[in-house]
Parts: sequence; C-alpha cells; structure tokens
Amino acid sequence: MSQPPQNGWDHPQSGDPYGQSSPNGYGPGQPGGDGSPSFAPAFGSSEQFPQQPPVKKGPGKWPFIVGGCCVLLVLLIIVAGAGIYFFTRDSGGTEEQRTTGSSTSEEATTEEEATTEEEATTEEETATEEASADAAADGKGAKDSPYATGETFTIDDGDGGTLDVTLGEVDWDATSTVMDTNQFNTEPADDETYVLVPLEVTYHGDSEAEAYMSVTVEYVSNSGESFTDQGTVTPHNSIDVDTLTDGDTGKWDMGLIVPKDQIDDGMFSVQALLDFEAEPVWVAP
Repeated sequence: MSQPPQNGWDHPQSGDPYGQSSPNGYGPGQPGGDGSPSFAPAFGSSEQFPQQPPVKKGPGKWPFIVGGCCVLLVLLIIVAGAGIYFFTRDSGGTEEQRTTGSSTSEEATTEEEATTEEEATTEEETATEEASADAAADGKGAKDSPYATGETFTIDDGDGGTLDVTLGEVDWDATSTVMDTNQFNTEPADDETYVLVPLEVTYHGDSEAEAYMSVTVEYVSNSGESFTDQGTVTPHNSIDVDTLTDGDTGKWDMGLIVPKDQIDDGMFSVQALLDFEAEPVWVAP
C-alpha cells in the first residue's frame, strides 16, 4: 500500500512549514505579506519621506484695520477738543461783554439815581430854607419872638411842598363842647380841661397833603410840660377835610387836655408832621 502524501498537497515538502517559501513568510511566493508589494519602509529603515515645512501665515488685514481705527479715534479727539476750546472761548468773551455792558449800565443808572437824589435833596433843602427864611424874615417864629394867633406863617411840609398855617382864637374851656361832639372822647379829670385850637392850612406844591397828616400842634406850658392832641374827635375834625392839592385850604380843630392851672400861660409849638429836622414855629395865644 502506498502512503498518502505527508503534506496533503501532493507536493514535495519544502523547508517552509507553510508549503512555499516567501521572503516575508506570509504568502506563496509573494514578496509582501498581503499579496501586493509594500511601499512602506520597514521600521528602522534609513529611508524616510521628506517632511513638508509648515505653512507660514501672514499677519493679514487686522493690523491695518486696528491701526486705521486708532488714527481715526485720535483725529476725532483732536477735532472735539478744538471745538470745545473755541466754543468756550467764544462763550467767555460773550459773557465778559455782557458783564461789562451790565456793569456800565448799572454804573450809569447809579450815577443818574445819585444825581436825581442830590437834586431832590437840594430842592427840598432850598424849600426848607426858604420857608424858614419866610418864617424868620420879620424875626418872628422863635420861642423868644413867637407869632400871635391869627398871624400866618409858612413851613415846609417835608415832601417838597409848603404849608401856610394860621392858628385861630383858642377856646380854653371846651370840655363840654368836645364831650358833646363824641361821648367816646377821653373825659378830662376834674383839674383838667379841653382846649380847642382852630387851624387853617393852605397847601402849595406838586403833590398833595392830608389834613390829619400835615401839621402837629403842642401846647407847652410855662413849666415846660407838653400836651398834644390824642385823637380827639372835635366839632371840625381833620379827618373830614378833603385831600389838599396846590392852593387848597383846609380848616379843622385840635383838642388838647391841659391842666387848668397851666392854661393861658404857655405857647403853641407848630411843626410839619413829616419834617423831622426843621425847628418848630412858636405861636403865643
């Protein structure tokens, strides 16, 4: 009996345990291990493919864009600063001109007011001096040389006008007359009496005068005591007199309470109510 082939392939055995010799031992007569030539070099081989150098990228457009924006920003800042400077300068000049103009106007107004006040003061002083001169022209009006009742004298009214004043005949015992006129008048004590002093006043001036605001009358006794009207309602009351304009004349009475032992030995002192500097004019009853 013949023996079957030992390798089962009916071929003589070879030194290759897989039946065929191969340079890499993986296929029948194939130089590569997968049936195709291998181009990849074996590890450790000296043959290497050349490496590609890295691609160098340029800076691109961004630096130019950023630089342009910076330049534009600087230009805007310069233009804005210049505009603010010139605007502020122009505003300052205008304000200075306005301030200067206002100061000049105020100075001119102040000078005009000062001039007007000086002129008005001078006119008032002149009127006062003239009135005083008229009152003292004949040496009368002073305490040692008084006017008599019924005589007319002129005084300044303290507001640019003058008053021609005349004191009439005095009623030294007028208590019953005054109390009959108004029961609310102050009743004098037993040792006192009402004295009625008639006045006639003519106003001269560009303004006007009120009778109750024109003159004051005091009775000064020989002992030096003074007595004035305390708002007595008289038969001819000053509040009933119309407003006096240039040339108008008003007549009224003034009621004074005086001790009985001091009547008929003193004098009357007359002044304009609004003239605080003029000396009083004296009138003897």
